[in-house]
Amino acid sequence: MKRLNPLYLLALFATVVFISFFLLNEESKQYSEKVREFNNLQVKAKEYRDFKSSWDNKSFVNKTLNQILKSRTFRSEKVLRVETKNSVKIKLISQNQKVLNSFLNKVLNKKLIIKKLELNKSYIDLEIGHK
Repeated sequence: MKRLNPLYLLALFATVVFISFFLLNEESKQYSEKVREFNNLQVKAKEYRDFKSSWDNKSFVNKTLNQILKSRTFRSEKVLRVETKNSVKIKLISQNQKVLNSFLNKVLNKKLIIKKLELNKSYIDLEIGHK
């Protein structure tokens, strides 16, 4: 039996080291990608929890609507408000387009579940859900 050439052993060792570092590098990339995905998922979960707590909260919806409707621009307008078990129905009647536009902008910029929205030149009919 012949002896093994030491260069073959060095080449084998270098190949094993190279493959090990290459695989380690790939695994570290995958790990960092999974960590980034987890962080994104965690942020989305916190946003969902915040939205769910505000949407499910009936007092939050009522307080938000009261703040909007008590502003100076809407006091002189005709506002019909009906509360049902799962929603609040609001009808704002006005001939002034700026008032209707302002009301719509304020409602759409809040965290509210809008189930129904009907727009007309003289009124806005809106249904906002609690759940």
